[in-house]
Amino acid sequence: GRPQLMPQYFAVLPEARGQGLGRVLWRAAMHWGQSHGAAYQLLQTEIGGPSDRLCQAEGLTSLGFTYAMSA
Repeated sequence: GRPQLMPQYFAVLPEARGQGLGRVLWRAAMHWGQSHGAAYQLLQTEIGGPSDRLCQAEGLTSLGFTYAMSA
């Protein structure tokens, strides 16, 4: 099958947020996946968190899977 892109972890430090850095990281990862023939790109976000909001702003749609961890 074709390669898959599953970026596990990337983050922007709280003091650096709001400058568009997360969007730059996200777009670079997606470009890399596309240029390497990824059939799809899968990621996980915290519902309602900064990465979730970024993904929504970038036009991604949730598959609706949830995973709960006990504290």
